[in-house]
Amino acid sequence: MRRLLSRKIWLIPVALALGLVLLLALSKDDRVSFAADVKPLLNKHCISCHGGVKAKGGFSLLFREDALRPTKNGKLAIVPGDPEGSEMIRRLQLSDPEERMPYQHQPLAKEDINTLKRWIKQGAVWETHWAYRSVVLPQVPQAEKGWAINDVDRFVSDELRRQGLTPSAEASRPVLLRRLSLDLIGLYPDSAVAAAYLQANDSNAAYEVLVDSLLASPRFGEKWAAMWLDIARYADTKGYESDGHRNIWRYRDWVIDAFNRDMPYNQFITEQMAGDLLPNPTDAQWMATAYHRNSMTNDEGGTQNEEFRVA
Repeated sequence: MRRLLSRKIWLIPVALALGLVLLLALSKDDRVSFAADVKPLLNKHCISCHGGVKAKGGFSLLFREDALRPTKNGKLAIVPGDPEGSEMIRRLQLSDPEERMPYQHQPLAKEDINTLKRWIKQGAVWETHWAYRSVVLPQVPQAEKGWAINDVDRFVSDELRRQGLTPSAEASRPVLLRRLSLDLIGLYPDSAVAAAYLQANDSNAAYEVLVDSLLASPRFGEKWAAMWLDIARYADTKGYESDGHRNIWRYRDWVIDAFNRDMPYNQFITEQMAGDLLPNPTDAQWMATAYHRNSMTNDEGGTQNEEFRVA
């Protein structure tokens, strides 16, 4: 398991798992998250009229400094720490349809207005988008002795404790074997791998050997490459008109090989974006740039080849 969690390509799902656990932990607090709780409300109900260029009434929610400026009538829509003194909250709660916001739309639900009130009361903090924040290593909570054997377990254990829950009992070896094999290679394990795990005396050591053997399987790359190929819109046909054949399977094999070789994520992205621009690019790096060919293309009579090359 240690090796499984150390693989670079696994950093993304592990980070997402940690983020989910931390989000669950924060939900127990009364703090309102701008990114998770407030921004979705603003994007859904407000931003179409109060978003930068289209800032009706002189009120824009695109940036915090804009949102805190006086509006055209001189009032402050958002007063950090004072929801009752914030014009936005007043307008959201009015009954007159000519003044109530959102204008000519259904009023916000009471719980949504309460979320905005709490957010303003807490200072109207405007969090930077997660993609632009530096990764900060969280402090690993202390877990009660028992099933928690790694840091991910300790975060889960801490949240279970917060919610007054207890972990399920460890699954039997056959169940663990099936779950792990389907997750890592998308198939049931072969008889030799299964027998080695089920007949071993030391369950912990046997589990690590099982993980290593599945990670070493070429099926690992085939299973996990499918996720990226879906995102990249990989297809063996062109998509338009008669949906003609596209010969691009070498790119598919490059992605599979990248997963099986545990290629670092930054290299994985760079070679697909601009492998041909690297110093002395290899044939494999040229093939990686076929990522750009996955969009739909058309070459029926009357189309411009240069147009679709650029597209």
